[in-house]
Amino acid sequence: MSEVLLIIVGGYILLSLILIPFQYRYVEQMEKMRKANEKKGISQGEMMENMKFEEQVLHANVQGSMIFFLANILATIVYKMKHRQKIDR
Repeated sequence: MSEVLLIIVGGYILLSLILIPFQYRYVEQMEKMRKANEKKGISQGEMMENMKFEEQVLHANVQGSMIFFLANILATIVYKMKHRQKIDR
């Protein structure tokens, strides 16, 4: 039983590591959209309402899926660390 659990957990971690570059690009694009809409005075809720249906579905799947949970967290951490370094320079 523990071997099966180890394989499942290891596979999930491996999948998350593979997905980090894709999730990083997603986090980066969402941050760009947030900043652009912030300049226009549009709230995050309005931004979501203005998205096309397909974009809303993709966003919901990326944010709500447990498969992407660890990859989302790691990609967000990498994004914040990378952009914090740019500000400090």
